[in-house]
Amino acid sequence: MKFVMNKIMSIDKDAQNYRKNIDELLSEKQNELENIINDLMARFEEECKNIKRDISNEKILEAENTAKNIRKEKEENLHSINDRYQANKLELVDAVFNRVIKLL
Repeated sequence: MKFVMNKIMSIDKDAQNYRKNIDELLSEKQNELENIINDLMARFEEECKNIKRDISNEKILEAENTAKNIRKEKEENLHSINDRYQANKLELVDAVFNRVIKLL
C-alpha cells in the first residue's frame, strides 16, 4: 500500500513538474511571439513611412514638372506676344498717332 501511495505521489509530482515546464514553455513561446509581432509591427511602420515618403516625393516631383511645364508655356506665350508686338509696334504707334492727330 505504501508503494502505491509513493507511486501516486511520484506521479503527482511528475505531473506538477510537467505542468510547470509546460507553463514555462508557453510563457517563452508567448514572449517569442510578442517579440516577433513587435518586430513585424516596427517593420510595417517603417515600410509605411517609406511608402508615404516615396509617394510624397513622387507627387512633389509631378507638381514640380507641372510647374515647369506651365512656366515654359507661359514664357512661350509671353515671347509670342512680345514678338507680335515687336512686329506690329510701328503700325500701333502710327494708328495711335493718327487718332491723336484727328482728335486735335
